[in-house]
Amino acid sequence: MDRAFQRTKILTNHLLLQSSDPPSSLSSNACLSYSAPEDSESGNYAFDIEEMRSLIDGHHVKERDWLFGLMMRSELFNPKVRGGKVFVSPDYNQPMEQQRELTMKRIEYLQGKGVFEGWLTEKEEEVVLRICASLEVLSIFDHSINIKIGVHFFLWGGAIKHLGTKHHHDKWLRATENYTVRGCFAMTELGHGSNVRGIETITTYDSNTGEFVINTPCESAQKYWIGGAANHATHAAVFSQHINGTNQGVHAFVVQIRDADGNICRNIRIADCGHKIGLNGVDNGRIWFDNVRVPRENLLNAVANVSPDGRYTSPIKNPDQRFAAFMAPLTGGRLNVSVNAVYQSKVGLAIAIRYALTRRAFSLKRNEPEVLLLDYPSHQRRLFPLVAKTYAMSFAANYLKMLYRTRTPESIKTMHVVSSSFKATFSWNNMQILQVSKALFAEYIAVRKRNKGFKALGLGHMNKHRPVIPSQRTSTTLRCSEFQSQGGKCRAGFHYGEEPPRLSKLPSIVLRLLIQIVTYHCLYTSLTS
Repeated sequence: MDRAFQRTKILTNHLLLQSSDPPSSLSSNACLSYSAPEDSESGNYAFDIEEMRSLIDGHHVKERDWLFGLMMRSELFNPKVRGGKVFVSPDYNQPMEQQRELTMKRIEYLQGKGVFEGWLTEKEEEVVLRICASLEVLSIFDHSINIKIGVHFFLWGGAIKHLGTKHHHDKWLRATENYTVRGCFAMTELGHGSNVRGIETITTYDSNTGEFVINTPCESAQKYWIGGAANHATHAAVFSQHINGTNQGVHAFVVQIRDADGNICRNIRIADCGHKIGLNGVDNGRIWFDNVRVPRENLLNAVANVSPDGRYTSPIKNPDQRFAAFMAPLTGGRLNVSVNAVYQSKVGLAIAIRYALTRRAFSLKRNEPEVLLLDYPSHQRRLFPLVAKTYAMSFAANYLKMLYRTRTPESIKTMHVVSSSFKATFSWNNMQILQVSKALFAEYIAVRKRNKGFKALGLGHMNKHRPVIPSQRTSTTLRCSEFQSQGGKCRAGFHYGEEPPRLSKLPSIVLRLLIQIVTYHCLYTSLTS
């Protein structure tokens, strides 16, 4: 209570303090010092920093430091000396093309230093934690490099490793590890997104030539947002419906999309997805196939095979189980997204807290030092719960890595469920920590100045009047379907007069129950806040 009173007094004095005599001269005020928090005050802590770091990182601390050292010694990572320390950071103001080329050069530098040695050719249980540690370090520097490496090793490499057999491993794994082959993962399509069962790319087998023929039959079947496809990838793991008399479901094929000189291969068309709000170091692209022929051996046949005469066989008779087996490489991708969402949260919080430990605002008395931001309870209430949550998620991410490392055929379902839930939860937390509203406010002000309707950034629902919520909320009002519908749409940001997206096909009683739950939650929040 005394500390809260003291801070209230600080703000009051600052707002009410007046002086009739202006200062004779201006002098500098150390409201922001560049010294790192660990260099200020006494430098003493109530815990061992290295022990805490070992606990949070969980594994491969020395390997992380070695990788940090490689980055600090290369001009590719923009090292700068500040206060006797070396800092590395990308330049996000560079053009998209330059960011992409620098990302590739950084990867080539790391490959030459042996960072990726054994990532695909050693036993997975022995190397997977080292891979995770390296990706976490690289994610702290720039998420683009992490994503590009993750696509190459986890998705393309994972497809070869888990869906292919020995001759695929012998031909592609070492070449992938050495980056003589640069892979991408051509699963997502424009028309179906993550609905892999609905993809429309078609592959048929020609028994006369012993080749598979791959086609993009319509625009919605184009492979879309494929990381690495626009500039650098030489090969793709292409997922398509395999038509062998009847539709046998989704299968994966290795397709060369560029030659050694970087020229796009025959009957393949590639387009650039262009500039993005973030991750401009990743060259996302679109791919079309027009009667592209690949050898029969390019079917990744650990799950299913086609004989030279065209007979289709699979040890997994159940189509649903066979489809689940083809989705195995995605588990590594979910692991990568989950773990690095936590590390992006750590980066954002570290910046915010270090700033709050150096930035000062308002003093108790004139000519006294101003108070650190982090000494204000309101600032603590905003940051500390997020820190606590991120600590918990950091331990959960380490648990997920161990689960992945020791997974067995019996635990695959558990791994799928845990990794899927962690991916969503950790990403939501990361968005909460990093999200900003500047663009929304800018769009709002611009539209008001033009006196026209909203179109961009999902603000179209603001073109109509907000429903009036009755001040007297009786039981009759709460049970009114119109009130529930309007209240739910108002809170959720739906377009008024329309059904909530993706809910319109639900039975009316279920939809009404969902809206009622949302409405009661909104009312409870408004009454208790």
